[in-house]
Amino acid sequence: MNRVARLLAAAAAALALTTAGCSMVPGLGGENGIQACASISGTVQDAAGKLTSALSTAASDPKAASKAVQEFVDSLSSARSKVSNADVGAALDKATEAGKKLVTLLAKADPSSVDSDQVSDLAGQVQAALSDLVKACTKV
Repeated sequence: MNRVARLLAAAAAALALTTAGCSMVPGLGGENGIQACASISGTVQDAAGKLTSALSTAASDPKAASKAVQEFVDSLSSARSKVSNADVGAALDKATEAGKKLVTLLAKADPSSVDSDQVSDLAGQVQAALSDLVKACTKV
């Protein structure tokens, strides 16, 4: 489970970097990636905190981690409703979907039966979506 926790921690770190990058520069004109991310930076930062909390309990208490990941998903869903930028929206949708799958997996598991390969795969999907969000947040 340590490998899983490390992968999920990497996803949380990517999310933290995403929120920092999105809130630095205001955009001009219609809603571009920078503006979209600026409008949701607080919500996404809150999501990062929830994901970090989830990761701290994933190895020892997958059910508690599942609840915390659900809060991460809920925060991203809230952020998604606030943006119209297609690239930012697609990245949020992708991260939300992977997060939902992770919630389901962790909710069914006990510490001795978590499928670490499946958790790793889902963590990778979350991380890829967050990388997409970083890219979308820098588009003018």
